[in-house]
Amino acid sequence: MCENDLKAYMLFSSSRGNVAYVKCGSDEILIDAGVSARRICCSLNDIGTSIKNIKAIFITHEHKDHINGLQIISKHYKIPIYAPFLSAGSIAQMQPETADIMHELEENKCVSFDNMRICSVATPHDSLASVGFRIELGAKTLGYATDIGHMSGNVAKMLIGCDYVVIESNHDTDMLRRGDYPYFLKKRILGNKGHLSNADCADFLPILVEKGARSIVLAHLSENNNRPQIAYGECKGKLASCGAKVCVNGNGGDINLSVAAPALAVKII
Repeated sequence: MCENDLKAYMLFSSSRGNVAYVKCGSDEILIDAGVSARRICCSLNDIGTSIKNIKAIFITHEHKDHINGLQIISKHYKIPIYAPFLSAGSIAQMQPETADIMHELEENKCVSFDNMRICSVATPHDSLASVGFRIELGAKTLGYATDIGHMSGNVAKMLIGCDYVVIESNHDTDMLRRGDYPYFLKKRILGNKGHLSNADCADFLPILVEKGARSIVLAHLSENNNRPQIAYGECKGKLASCGAKVCVNGNGGDINLSVAAPALAVKII
């Protein structure tokens, strides 16, 4: 079991680029590679590891802010890539260096390594395909769901019961409606296959805590239509209204709640 050698970080998280890192014993993976290869390598070095230790890269979907660094990483390191079927084909066309190391994630199938098991679940987003992940880390589980237009039954089932959760809290609805985005973009973000709002995220958190979540990271915040303190405050307030107390500096509460940063490693585990 790898519980004594378990760690995870959000390395990058915003509309400009997303990368997460998960380690369990000898297994180290990335979720998405949405910033440059150089920035990913530097960030991994900063947390005490190396791109050379990464066993696989799991891609949620084919949008640029999730695959931007994949081509260069693939060219130099040949790390196996796992992506949902339709996204995999599109990525291989856009980034030919990935084609020979691309593996298609099959629906309701899992990928197992020595110490972790990664199961993908379809998520509602306006891409060719989109998935989140439930990752078994010995006796612990990590749920990962960003780019979700609404809390679908599949996504809820994937996240409920996880010890650690990364969940989208993309926008403040009032900020988005009042902002200067064109109407079509506002409609897309607010749609059932767009992005999850602070309010919808907050509404789901008490269920996660009731079912055993110990740590929750709010991710994929919009830099134009959200603020970390707004997302954190709304989620903390909703938890408090349901009787759950957020820890302060890791102490004195029921749940650790934090906000992922655009370009700074934030601890998940």
